[in-house]
Formats: sequence, structure tokens, C-alpha cells
Amino acid sequence: MKKILKGLLGVILGIVVGLCSMKLILWLVDGGKPIVESATEGTDYGLLALSILLALVWLVVTVMIHLVLHEAGHLVMGLLTGYRFLSFRVFKLTLAKTDEGLKWKRYHIAGTGGQCLMELPKDQDVNTAPWFWYNAGGILMNVLLVLVAILVLRTTGLGIAGFSFFVMLAFVGIVMALMNGIPMLAGGVGNDAHNIMTLWRHPELRQYFVRTLQMAGQLTRGRRLKEMPEEWFVDKPVTEDSPPLEIGNRVNFMTMLEDQGRLDEALKVGEDLMSLGKKLPQIYQLEVGGERVMLELLTSNRTEVVEELWTSTVEKYTVMNSNYSPIKCAVLFTYELLFHHDKEKAETYSQSLQLHQDKYAMTGEARTAISLVETARDVDARSQQSL
Repeated sequence: MKKILKGLLGVILGIVVGLCSMKLILWLVDGGKPIVESATEGTDYGLLALSILLALVWLVVTVMIHLVLHEAGHLVMGLLTGYRFLSFRVFKLTLAKTDEGLKWKRYHIAGTGGQCLMELPKDQDVNTAPWFWYNAGGILMNVLLVLVAILVLRTTGLGIAGFSFFVMLAFVGIVMALMNGIPMLAGGVGNDAHNIMTLWRHPELRQYFVRTLQMAGQLTRGRRLKEMPEEWFVDKPVTEDSPPLEIGNRVNFMTMLEDQGRLDEALKVGEDLMSLGKKLPQIYQLEVGGERVMLELLTSNRTEVVEELWTSTVEKYTVMNSNYSPIKCAVLFTYELLFHHDKEKAETYSQSLQLHQDKYAMTGEARTAISLVETARDVDARSQQSL
């Protein structure tokens, strides 16, 4: 019932925002002439149908435009404040900077349509690192497009196609600016405004923001977490009130232990995270849940624990994202090999990992995943010898 009410509230809020946005655009363009005035003048249903069709077409087009230019806004403001280009993603297509130059990769994060990742130098002082303009760049770009659209509408005589395009450009821009400019969380992932608010209020968290970007840069270039400076990984437990940046740091710490082969320690961190229950943001429940299953199988291998953790939701999420996250392939390989003892099915995930290791956006993560697959093979071999 709570989910239904939450969904209805979202629909109602969307309608209100849409109507207010359209009314604002009309007011800015023609002084706010009431729409209902046209109802008394007769209706051209052919023109009305064409207008609706154009609006739907332009809606798709302008969403794409705003999405791409939103990420371009992060890119421009990042470059202007000392960041270096790392990757640019629209939906699942990613252009990443590697040691061999620019490469097309595949990547996806649930709940996002795009992402522009940039990095700071390895010796960057985390206390003086710029953070505001990089996070604000996308919002500023959406607002700029809204202003351009309104300027064109007010100063140019357009036909129905041009008029509807710029109206939709302004409308979508207002909605996206609000979605990114009002601090909020979606599945535990903060939007741009939430990141800005958090980093402004909590300067001590800026180190996690900087380190996450630096880790992403190294992973994209093929470095494993265990090959990065240990001071990048802060051993700080989290609580129910911990912000997403702290939780993300804890997940990175768990994965670093995993990569170093300290599996029992990594399992303990995973258990601590999952003990937060529903207080742990959903995206982290799914991410940590899958890796905790793998760690359990590689260490204690308690059947009842695996059965409890490997829910249909975790399984579906892991399978769906195995095309973009190599660690998910390692999780699935380990699960099939050590729990179901289905070597044939397990090998399909190993082969997929080997085949696509250069296509993953984070090739360093792919190296870690391959190592974990070999660890699972060793565990299985020892298990067979003990029978």
C-alpha cells in the first residue's frame, strides 16, 4: 500500500510540475494568455492531432538533447576547474579514456541515463579539491537551454513544428533542472544537488568524493584496487545515518579487501553493511548482497546463509548487470560452481568475462573478477579433494 501511495504521489507531482512548467513557458512567451480562450473560438482537430504528435516526437528528442548536454555541462565545468576527462556515458554507451587512448565501452548504472566521470591528479589534496562547479555543471546547462528556448520563442516567428520543439525543449529543461537541482536520493544515489549540499555541509566527506573519482580513473586504466594507494581506502564503519558517500567508501573498502584476498575480512564488512537492513539504500543492498553471497561461498559456505541472501531480486539484478559489471560475472560463476555445482553453467559466465574483459568500462575490475573466478576454482578443487 505504501508503494502504491508513493507511486500515485509521484504521478500527481509529475502532472503538477508539467502543468506549471507549460504555463510558465506560455506566460514567458505570450504574456500568459489563458489556454481556455481558444476553446470558444472553435477547434481545428487536425491541427490539434498534429500538435500532439509533434509534442510526443519532440519530447523524445529534447530528452536526449538535455541528457547529453547535461553531462556535457559536467564535462565543461570539470575541465574549467582542473579535472581531467575520464568517461562520458549516454545510456549504456560509454566513451572512456584508457592508456591506449579513447575506447568505446559498455556500462550502466540502474536509475541513470548518463554519466560524465572526471578525475583529479593522484596527488590532489582532498581538502582543497574543487567540487562545486563540477557537480553544478549539468544543472547550469539545463537552465541555459531553457533560457535559449524561451528567447527563441519570444523573438522568432516559428511554424508549428519549430514552436512545439522549443516549447518541449524548455519544458524538459525545467523538469530536468528541478530533478537535478532539488536535493534528493533515488535508490540511495544522490542527485547533483544532493551531492552539492552534502559536500558543502560536510567538508570531511570531500575525501570520499575525490577518492571515488580517482579510483574510477585507475580502474578505467586497468589498475586493480589492490594496486592503488592504501590511504585511498578508509576503514570507517557506517551506521543507519551515514550519507551515501560514506557508504560508498565502505563498499570500496570491502572490495579492496576482496581484491587483496582478505576474504574473511571482506565478508565481515559485507555482513556489517547488510545488517543495516532496509536502512541500507537499495542500490547498495543489491550490490553488496551479491558480493556477500560470493564471499560466503568462498569462505564459510553456509548453505542456509546463501539461500537467505540469494533472493530473486538479488539474482535478477546480478544477472541483468553482468553485461556491464565484471564482478557480477564472478558472483554468478561462484554461485553456480560452489552452490549448484553446475560447472557447465558456471563456465558460461567465465567465458563471457574473458570474452568481454576489454569492453568493460572498468577493465581493472575485470582483472579482479578473473582473479576471483580462479579463487572459486581453487576452492572447488580443494572441496573435491576432501571428498
